[in-house]
Amino acid sequence: MRDKTISLAKAGGPPGGAPQSASLIRLIYSSHSNLPGRRVAGQQAGLADILRVARTNNAALGVTGALVLYDDFFAQVLEGPGAVVTQLFSTIKADARHDRVALDQSGPIEARLFGQWAMAIVAEDHEPDMPLVATTGGLSQGAPWRVTSDQEKVLTRLRDLTRGYGRGS
Repeated sequence: MRDKTISLAKAGGPPGGAPQSASLIRLIYSSHSNLPGRRVAGQQAGLADILRVARTNNAALGVTGALVLYDDFFAQVLEGPGAVVTQLFSTIKADARHDRVALDQSGPIEARLFGQWAMAIVAEDHEPDMPLVATTGGLSQGAPWRVTSDQEKVLTRLRDLTRGYGRGS
């Protein structure tokens, strides 16, 4: 089985930094990972670092979402106030942990799909995903969760982007 990791930035409840009146958007992008090879401990440490920083920063900004890593490609969905998500995407584009950042879609939403997620291994063939949590030693398996049909549609798009269907290969 290939390395498939999905990180979901968790904000817990109403996002702390987001005014409730702010217009929400959902933004999806893909990129090429510059993390060390998938069988190297450095990649696990890099993913754990991404999760720790994302949880802290995203909760403060009122941003939620999911990050998928498959082989050497990322795909991420971000949800939150439009101006905040747009600024965060600008910051993400400058992050040296990836390159070839490509916007897939962005638009207004009425409600978040990924407001309560943590990190997981994305499974093949409808097997259950395995949530992961960042620990001082890297990543550890957490308790499984259910995925709604709307969440699955977005996750399928992220999987497609990382596997080549949406990145022009």
